[in-house]
Amino acid sequence: MAYNNSKVVIIGAGPAGIACAIQLARYNINTVIIEKNKIGGLSINANLIENYLGFPKGISGEKYVQLIINHVKNLKIDIKYETAEIVDYVDGFFKIKTNKNNHQSEIIVIASGTKPIVPKVPSISGYVADKVFFEIQKIRDVKNKTIAIIGAGDCAYDYALSLCINNKVIILNRSKKIKALPILHKRALQSRNISYYENTTVIEISEKQDNLVCASIPKKKIFTVNYLLIAIGREPEYSFINSKLFNIDKLYRIGDVNNEHYRQISIASGDGTITAMKINNILNGRLH
Repeated sequence: MAYNNSKVVIIGAGPAGIACAIQLARYNINTVIIEKNKIGGLSINANLIENYLGFPKGISGEKYVQLIINHVKNLKIDIKYETAEIVDYVDGFFKIKTNKNNHQSEIIVIASGTKPIVPKVPSISGYVADKVFFEIQKIRDVKNKTIAIIGAGDCAYDYALSLCINNKVIILNRSKKIKALPILHKRALQSRNISYYENTTVIEISEKQDNLVCASIPKKKIFTVNYLLIAIGREPEYSFINSKLFNIDKLYRIGDVNNEHYRQISIASGDGTITAMKINNILNGRLH
């Protein structure tokens, strides 16, 4: 079996993976990034990034991702748009099988981010699935629609603030507790286009005349909407690798895939940079 060889393979081109690749490029270390979708990861969904140094007025996720793309192009970082399917470790090398190629590296960096938590209830069957989303990108530009969002964390509120500019948005919170930043909740309350319901659990989704009908408890309310966004949390995405490999010295997990509740662009970027510095030390025979 033929392999494409490199010193380092990074899986994921979000802020963590890109920051790692940028620092490795400064060391002139041969690196390949494998990315299944697009550069930037989930940051492209952000309505406004306000806590990243250097942007005193904040920056939208889309503009921030464009800056990352420009940075990647400037340094000519090698990105393969492929989906990692299996990662193994054989005879001192990592073997990465994707949907297109086979790669081999001495060091691997897992920066694959997270995947959405899919609720068991309500059941999302095939005939409504095309109107149910877990990220904002596919409906970011819709206008004059009604959109329900299940969730009360930062993502749910951030999505609401993005979509409410041109649409009516309904936030459905399963409890009274609001997990979002207070500033996001305050902004949502100030918007005429955002409605908020607490203690509202959606138990059934059906389709009626090209709309979604969401039935909730305990007050048995019915919400008729065009689209439904589910933002109840995310979990690490490493379905392509056996967790037993995590103990190997030359495997690194960085960014959201490894940071549990501390998922911030600045933290992910720092992870990438410090990991690249450790890799450089290893390849040059120095301590971590």
